[in-house]
Amino acid sequence: MKWNWLPSMFTLANLGIGAFSLLFTIQERYSLALTMILLAALCDVMDGLLARWLHCTSDFGKQLDSLADIISFGLAPAFLILLYKLENVQWLGTLAAVAFLICGALRLARFNISASSKGFVGMPITAAGVILSMISLLDGRMKPEYIVVLMLMLSIMMISRIPFPSFKKNFNRK
Repeated sequence: MKWNWLPSMFTLANLGIGAFSLLFTIQERYSLALTMILLAALCDVMDGLLARWLHCTSDFGKQLDSLADIISFGLAPAFLILLYKLENVQWLGTLAAVAFLICGALRLARFNISASSKGFVGMPITAAGVILSMISLLDGRMKPEYIVVLMLMLSIMMISRIPFPSFKKNFNRK
């Protein structure tokens, strides 16, 4: 039986869960929005793991994964932090959120056209989005100005040439 469709189902789950995160953020249900981002990250790990394990990686899967990732780890975390933590920073928070989203898109585009390697160039958007989202747990312990600085640092790290390790090779079936 062919299971080639299974990784794409996890990618679509990632996308759908990211959309739910946005909805929960708009409804001011921030804990649920964070939970959705974390679930999307789990689906993001599973889709790649299954694609490699089942030997069904494809350009289609890579593109679909990037489209899901820009929602789940770009837009959803930026909205969560913007609406939950940066409501009083106004234009500066909005600018940082837009910069985060743009840098995430640039990171994904660069990844999609790069040759496969043992690591990543620039921080993966999944890591940046999860780190940014986790700030929502800090309940006022971090000043909004510091959150803006962290968002900008994560944005720069995504588009940087800094190498980040990949654990993909550890999960390949032999």
